[in-house]
Amino acid sequence: MIDFEEYVDLSRLSTIKIGGKARKVYFPKKIEEVQYLIKKSLDENKPVVPIGIGSNLIFKNGILDHIFISTKNLKSFSFKDYGEYIKLFLEAGVSFKTVVKFVKKYNLEGFENLSGIPASIGGAVAMNAGAFGSEIFDILDEVIWIDNKGNIRVSKKEEIEHSYRYTSFQRNGFVYSATITLKKSDKDISKIIKQHLLERNKKQPLDLPTSGSTYKNPKEAPAGFLLEKAGFKGKRNGDVGFSEKHANFLVNYGRGTFSQLINLLQDAENTVKTLFGINLEREVKIVQ
Repeated sequence: MIDFEEYVDLSRLSTIKIGGKARKVYFPKKIEEVQYLIKKSLDENKPVVPIGIGSNLIFKNGILDHIFISTKNLKSFSFKDYGEYIKLFLEAGVSFKTVVKFVKKYNLEGFENLSGIPASIGGAVAMNAGAFGSEIFDILDEVIWIDNKGNIRVSKKEEIEHSYRYTSFQRNGFVYSATITLKKSDKDISKIIKQHLLERNKKQPLDLPTSGSTYKNPKEAPAGFLLEKAGFKGKRNGDVGFSEKHANFLVNYGRGTFSQLINLLQDAENTVKTLFGINLEREVKIVQ
């Protein structure tokens, strides 16, 4: 029997704290249970919605009857020391905070630029999370994943379609685990991580519920720059707004609603399109 909860408050599962209720959220503990849920989604013709930390998920109001799969219980973490480098074997629910503790303990290089991202491994791989010029595919070796028919697959990095903030897992597949390789370093990795975290705190609204970067950066200019030029830095619609610290960060000032959020996004997208002829592409995932 797979653990599940009924009528779960989805605002608790999203870092921006907005959303209705899930009819059921499942909490698998092994890969066979995930397989079963993927097949169940086919039988019932319902979309699968993986939930990790929820830092880029925004849920609509009302009762949502999808196959919600939490990675909360998928936290196996092991490693193998190869001398000059270490391989980490990480299930989808392992948080970046957990990886950072390990990285600092062994002074490992390759993860430091990603250290402040509020993510778990599954979601980070699926969206090719990145920061400070690095992305998780820079250190990724292979992924164990389950395709949309419930088959277990193993793919090397080179076999996975990926680009800036995109992977083929966004169309097909549930990321179950990933293997990453990190080098033993001569640098002071803890110091570098601390500097990155200080920079994040200075530039990002981490004191408020936020869904992180709202839009992918277009090739023409950073999304935050375009939004600021369009007058959206600090702009609010009710209790939802674009941060005064960083125009590309949505924040919830208290009692923000889904309709306030969607209306603000549509306003921003239409305005940027009108002013600059650029279509902003959402980095956040709206679950309706």
